[in-house]
Amino acid sequence: MTDTPDPEDAAVLRLSGDEAAVLFELLSRWSSARSLGPPAECFESTAECAVLHSVLGELERQLVEPFEGNYDRIVGEARERLASRWDYPTLGG
Repeated sequence: MTDTPDPEDAAVLRLSGDEAAVLFELLSRWSSARSLGPPAECFESTAECAVLHSVLGELERQLVEPFEGNYDRIVGEARERLASRWDYPTLGG
């Protein structure tokens, strides 16, 4: 069995640059050795962690912003632009 996805069995996600930067920062923070990440209770299977790690890897291959000197500002501004899209106290609404 191979880890290469079958193109016929693939999903393609499109993210804005702001969404990609914010998601990259979140997943990077969660996977950092210095971070506890989300609580284990958030996951029902290690497969979910594998998928998130794969998404992080794909973002790493596509984004240049994390390697720019003003990356913190880029992410901060992206967060500000996106914040108004969610007006609930928790992820569940």
